[in-house]
Parts: sequence; C-alpha cells; structure tokens
Amino acid sequence: MKNLLYGNGVTIQFGGKNYFNDRIIKRAINNINIKKFPSEIYPKEIKLWVQLLCDQVPLIISGEYDLYTNTNDMKASLEDFKERYKNRKMPLKVHEIGLEDYFLINFLLCHKEKIINPEKFNYTQTLRCFFIDSIYNQGKIQLIYKNFPVEFIEFLKLFDNIFTTNYDWNIEKVTNKEVNYLHGCFHVLDSVYDPNSLRNKMADSPIKNNPPLPEFTHLYSNALTSYSGGNKKFILESNINANIAVEKFVKGMKEKPELRKQIEEWKVSGDKILENMYDSIMLKEKDETLRFGENVSLKNMDNIEGAITILGLSPYNDTHIFEQINNNIKLTTIEYYYFSEHEAETVKGLFNKKEIVLKDVKEFWKEF
Repeated sequence: MKNLLYGNGVTIQFGGKNYFNDRIIKRAINNINIKKFPSEIYPKEIKLWVQLLCDQVPLIISGEYDLYTNTNDMKASLEDFKERYKNRKMPLKVHEIGLEDYFLINFLLCHKEKIINPEKFNYTQTLRCFFIDSIYNQGKIQLIYKNFPVEFIEFLKLFDNIFTTNYDWNIEKVTNKEVNYLHGCFHVLDSVYDPNSLRNKMADSPIKNNPPLPEFTHLYSNALTSYSGGNKKFILESNINANIAVEKFVKGMKEKPELRKQIEEWKVSGDKILENMYDSIMLKEKDETLRFGENVSLKNMDNIEGAITILGLSPYNDTHIFEQINNNIKLTTIEYYYFSEHEAETVKGLFNKKEIVLKDVKEFWKEF
C-alpha cells in the first residue's frame, strides 16, 4: 500500500511565492486597504487587531504573558514561540510572524485583557476569516492544478491513499481520488453552517440568523486554523466525541427507560449546554442518521500500512500528524523529501520508530 502526505510546499512549487507566509499576510492587509473583502463577514478593524497582536511579541518573549496559558499544550506552544522569536530583530513587521502564531498571541491577549466568550470566539473567528480569505486568494489557489505537469500527475496517481494539510482541492481534481483533508478544506461546509448537520436541526440552529453567503463558502468551510498540533487534534476530535456521547445517551434510554426522565430535566435546566444536549439526543432518537459534521481524516491514518511518502511538509509543525504516523505500527517506512539538512536531521528524531528514507526535494522537483 502506497500512501502520500503532502503540504504547502506543493502549492508553492506550482502556485509560486503568493502562498508564502509573508505574502499571505501582506495580501490579507492589502485586501482591507483596497476594500476587497466581505465586510459583512469580517470587519476592516481586524487589520488594527493584527497589528496589536504583532506588538505583543517583545512582551511575550520577555515573559510578560507566561501567566496567561491554561493548558500544558499552550504552555509548550508559548515556550516554542519564545525560542523561535527570541533572536529576531525587534520590532517585527506584521508579515514576519507565522500565520498560525497569531492564534496563540490572540488567545494570550484575550486572556490577559479578560476578553471572554462570546467576544473571544468572535475575535478568533474574525482572525480566521481574515487569513483564510487571503489563502483562498479569490479562488486562484483552487486552479493551481492547471499548472501540474503530466509527469507529476502520474506520480500522484501511484498512491492508494492521499492525505494533506492543505485546504485546496488541486490533487483531488487531477487524480479523481478521495483526499483526506487533515485540516479541512475550502469546499466542505463546517458543521455549524451545514444545513444537514445535527447542529442545524436543533432549536438554536446557527444558520437561522447567519446563513452562509454562497459567494464566500470558503469562509464558512471546515478549514481549520490553530496555534498547535495538539489544539488542532482537540478541535478535530470534538465533534467525533460529541457524536459518540449522543449515541450513548440514545442507547442508554433504550436500555434504561428511567434515564429518559433525567435527560428531559435538562430541557428546562436553564443551562444552555444541557438544553442543547437534550435537543441533540431527542433529534438523534428520532433520526439516527443525524450527526454533527466530522473530519475523520486523522483517524484514517490508523488504517494505512506499508510506506508513506511525505512531500512539501515542514517537520516543525503539526506534531499531531507525526504522532499519528509514529503510533501506527503498520506503517513501517517513511520516505521524506527534505528541503534542508536541518530538516533531514529533525525528521530522524521525529520518526525514530520507523525506517526512514531521506530524499532531496530540490532534486525531486527538477524531474518536473
């Protein structure tokens, strides 16, 4: 069985420098400046917020934000952030900060300033839309497959299973194969905006008051942004675990009818979480096909075996993916295309349980 995991390096190879981190951030800001953005989805003030986040970097490095983490994963992310930026010349420009690092700074600043939900959630979602819109690049990213040479397409077709951290559908378009979008994709609606999801069958359906605008479906998609692999995994597993919980309650009511009375009390509990739990259980009981939208791509990595080829993906991010690969004992060989010798050494440490075959990605691209 041949498996492929690819990342943004493929996009950059055929889409050019427009998909570098700095270009994405510059384009996002320019979209605001030239009023080329959907103001009904995210406001122009996000540009000022991003600058404010950028201004926090020296304070973060000096330790001023050390008290504002609330999980071990976030503490580790903060220490990693400080290590990566401590020797950089300050002040940094907005585009000199990693896109996903902004989500860590956003959380820290909200915590420090006591900004709580729903305001904190709104800040995060606005930041997400600001960046996702720029990555989407008015749909141009979805057309990069037109630049693929025939030889590269033939290479892609050699694989039985394909995984990606990208949001675009380019590989799917040329291979006609199902692609596992580990972090979601532009063309699949998030469960919150999917009219067929269990979430939108509930009494407080989010799309009643906020229906998706058809021309901006990428901003309502399940494309995932976060500051760490651990947090991404947590988000991915949330709906999976919610479906498991609802199914257990429905099964429990069948096996123990007395449980129904306890669940029905949740309806008038005054607790929004319990009220929604009641609603979802009752809906599920009536129609067992209803589910919260899931992205099971990461779980699908447990089902592959043999060798996996990793192309255009940095070894410095997304540790949850590398852990998933390491924990799959059926995967025996890692073929990794490295950009630098430092990357190659890092990969050796990441996959110490596997046979590793290292190849120079620069030599690989010369073939096409």
